[in-house]
Amino acid sequence: MGDQQKASAQWEGAYRRFTEASERSRYSGPDDPDAACRLASAYRSVAWSWRQLASIKTIPWWAKAAALHAADTFDQEASLCERVADSSATRERSSERGGNRP
Repeated sequence: MGDQQKASAQWEGAYRRFTEASERSRYSGPDDPDAACRLASAYRSVAWSWRQLASIKTIPWWAKAAALHAADTFDQEASLCERVADSSATRERSSERGGNRP
């Protein structure tokens, strides 16, 4: 299997896992930390796969640019999900310490 075929197979697997995580999170609330963690991980995996495709020396420059742009977009979405997960965890820790008392 060549580099491009291997990278394509990795991307397909990552995108399939992203789709599954997205489907599982469809009915979750916008601040559900579990859903946010699942999605963040899936977004990062797809971003990594896009970068693997972009690193192939034989792909045209425009395909490399498109793959890198897609990777950046997936990383940005992962960062948003990570912020949701982090803020939920912070609220939970604060609540456990009595930070929400009147």
